[in-house]
Amino acid sequence: MYSWGPTKSRQDRFPEPCEGTKLSPPMSGIPLLRRIETIVPRRAEGFGGKAKNLAALARAGFPVPAAYALSGDIGAAFIAEALPEDDRIAALLAAPENVVNEARLRRLKERVRTAPLSDGLVRALQQVLADLRREGAHAVAVRSSSTREDDEAASAAGLHSTFLNIVDEQGLFDAVRACFASAFEPRVIAYLKTVSGAVDAAVGVVVQAMVPADVSGVLFTVNPLTGDSNEMVLNAAYGLGELVVDGRVSPDSYRIEKSSGFVRDRVLGEKQKRAVGVLTGGTREEAVSESESAREALSEHTIADLVALGRRVEAHFGDARDIEWAIASGTLYVLQARPVTALSLRPSAKKARKPREAYAARAKIVWSNVNVGEALPGVATPLTWSVLSQFSDLGFRRAFGSMGCSVPKDAELVGSFRGRIYLNLTEMVAIASQVPGLSPKTILSFGGGGEVETLEASIEPRGHTAFLMRLPLTAARFVRENFAIGRRVEAFERAFREEFRRIQSIDLRILSAAALAHTLNDVENLLDETGAIMLTCYGNLLSSTIVLHTVLRALVGDRVEMVERSLTTGLADLESAAPGTALWHIAEMARADAPAREKVLNGDTSKMRVSSLPEGPTRRALEKFIAAYGGRGPREAEIAEPRWREDPSLLFVTLRLHLQSAPDAARNPLAIEQRQRQLRAEAEAEIETRLLGPTRAAFRHLLALVQRFVRLRERLRAHSTDVLGLYRGVAREASRRIDSREHCGRDSAFFLTVEELRAYLTGRLSTVATLVRARRMQFERDVSLPDPPDTFVGFPPPAPPPAPDTNVLSGLASSGGVVEGVAHVLMSPADAGQFRAGEILVAPYADVGWSPLFLVAGALVTDLGGPLSHAAIVAREYGLPAVMNVKVGTRVIRSGDVIRVDGDAGTVQIVTPAAQGEPRGV
Repeated sequence: MYSWGPTKSRQDRFPEPCEGTKLSPPMSGIPLLRRIETIVPRRAEGFGGKAKNLAALARAGFPVPAAYALSGDIGAAFIAEALPEDDRIAALLAAPENVVNEARLRRLKERVRTAPLSDGLVRALQQVLADLRREGAHAVAVRSSSTREDDEAASAAGLHSTFLNIVDEQGLFDAVRACFASAFEPRVIAYLKTVSGAVDAAVGVVVQAMVPADVSGVLFTVNPLTGDSNEMVLNAAYGLGELVVDGRVSPDSYRIEKSSGFVRDRVLGEKQKRAVGVLTGGTREEAVSESESAREALSEHTIADLVALGRRVEAHFGDARDIEWAIASGTLYVLQARPVTALSLRPSAKKARKPREAYAARAKIVWSNVNVGEALPGVATPLTWSVLSQFSDLGFRRAFGSMGCSVPKDAELVGSFRGRIYLNLTEMVAIASQVPGLSPKTILSFGGGGEVETLEASIEPRGHTAFLMRLPLTAARFVRENFAIGRRVEAFERAFREEFRRIQSIDLRILSAAALAHTLNDVENLLDETGAIMLTCYGNLLSSTIVLHTVLRALVGDRVEMVERSLTTGLADLESAAPGTALWHIAEMARADAPAREKVLNGDTSKMRVSSLPEGPTRRALEKFIAAYGGRGPREAEIAEPRWREDPSLLFVTLRLHLQSAPDAARNPLAIEQRQRQLRAEAEAEIETRLLGPTRAAFRHLLALVQRFVRLRERLRAHSTDVLGLYRGVAREASRRIDSREHCGRDSAFFLTVEELRAYLTGRLSTVATLVRARRMQFERDVSLPDPPDTFVGFPPPAPPPAPDTNVLSGLASSGGVVEGVAHVLMSPADAGQFRAGEILVAPYADVGWSPLFLVAGALVTDLGGPLSHAAIVAREYGLPAVMNVKVGTRVIRSGDVIRVDGDAGTVQIVTPAAQGEPRGV
């Protein structure tokens, strides 16, 4: 257990971290600086946000290292001596932007850094350094403390400067001047222009005993990405905290339930380096040994101490806090505790439980992203998460409701682990258990996932009585909705096209902020309307598919999945298959269009645009293609991802692959469609021979329903993707405005939730720079972390398990056929330039954005996905053998391996490894 405060063995060499309520009087002879804990609330504002927060912590008894504060008035007086009035902060804020440029600010900053300190200030700083040394400090940290930093409505944290491990007087003088000069950083001036009353802004300074940290890090008392108010996020690494704060090291990362204290997720960071103090002053980086890097920097007791500290700090201030902390020789210190500003807090859906009860309950939950990971693989930006987490939760509730199942209000259906979206299979299987005969194995056969035995052992069926009592109403609603579904969809699509074109035609650049917020509202409403009818169709597809599966199981036994796939292929007008088919036809057109053909074959596809092509039929056809399908793209559910109309490189790669291949009648989409229709007709004939006369008509009607809902789901998914493209347009324009005002980087709006973005546009949120920086840093940390397993029980492991040493992988049979060929592993469509026609595409996932490659690939293998996924449906339309949910395909298979894909059995065998050139044993 770590202590709070000094240990007896080290009081003679280190500062007392906290004097609690024992307030010493101001130091005689040092009128310019105040001991931090003597700063009373009514005077704290003048010392700046950092000093104010540290003073509040020290007075309350928190373990704050000994420190002194220099007021902002002293800083303002120093600048007034160094610069004429026209160059001071108030004048710069009132001047036009073209007058206040970076070159001018750089000159002003240098003048401030080289201006002499007054004799009184020099003596005061010398006295402070001497007193801190007498208390045991070998060095000090000097931190700027702006009077407009860490406001309640906004935060400028990180905009000013911090200097660590200052060991002598000259270093202290230089650091204080540099803190004053930091007021002239371009990003600080940009921030101050967004804050009311900023003309009076001044920079104070905190001189604090340096903590020679063994371990340090950051603790957010709320999740800064999701806004979950019952989840803390803790990052820890060795050495001083500057590498963690700046994002220059991959730290250990923890998500912790605040109410109970148990760790929901832990990730072992690489921690390959640490920052340490140098005896002569300043810091340096050094390598961390492999043994240290391989273990967690924090013990379980330390994590518990930090959670307790976070709760206390949050309770003291009454709001969420971003706490910088350090541990030196067994003592825990608080270095800063700034407010987490502009955060949309999301209360936890679950009631708080005791730690052991909560841990025991969550340790049994099976989480999976096998299906949803195809729609949104990887880390989601905060904007996307705020839109799609709610959309997904509502969608599953509607889908279960359409089946006649009741869903508990507090059911946690969707979760986030390391920024990745996961589904709670335990909760979903428990809800579905209300349907007689619907087993976990059957559910997973539709959507993918694992841990069937765990689910079967842990799920307590919720009983069928209520479901059966609701069955007449459920059946009546199903008939009523399906009777008019065609007309409803047609009416919706007419209205959708009109509203979509209206919003798409708006020049967002000329809108006022309020008008842009109104457009955001219109986009939200359009997604709500699209989602409502799409989710109705999806729920009906799920219900009718389950009935079809049950019937087929009774008729063909273990061949049910194969027959089911055959019955749902050859649908001809499938929306998600249309882009690939259209590109094949454009390629055939380009064969006779010599200028366009040469450009596609010899140009740089990564830089090619439709406008790059010479005028002619191929260019005109591609322009029509972009108009129809330009809103699609890889990871198209992620709002921050470019669409085909922005980055058409994959389209040109696909066209090149078609043109490099000799014309092949077997690959003609019309021939493929004919073969798939024949396959479907044979399956239908087989089933009908097993049915009696009256039941044949019922079966045909049921099959027609399933096929109709497959078509409708794909059409409506395309509409939803188009709406996400509208979100992207608003976010890009908002990002342009945010960056022009606050200089916090490109794509800033994607690191805000929808509510935060709306608040910013309507003026209820004055600045978002600090929040965006914190979110961006957390997002980048999550991206750098290893993906959790696609399915796990309780909590993902801190490190990924090793890839299995095997040459046979099993997955879900998703599209029939057997192919043997050369594998090509693509982690992203951006790498498709080296792909060759006929190779077997091995990918972590494959959504519609990958589908143009399906008509040139020999087969498809994915780590994620299932038979009802969009990629599986497209693969069946193209007659492309596919095995999905093999989990480790991209880790075990190497490009160049000869592999055998059996889309009927759901197996992938490595026949000849690429490196050794010899067959592997089975």
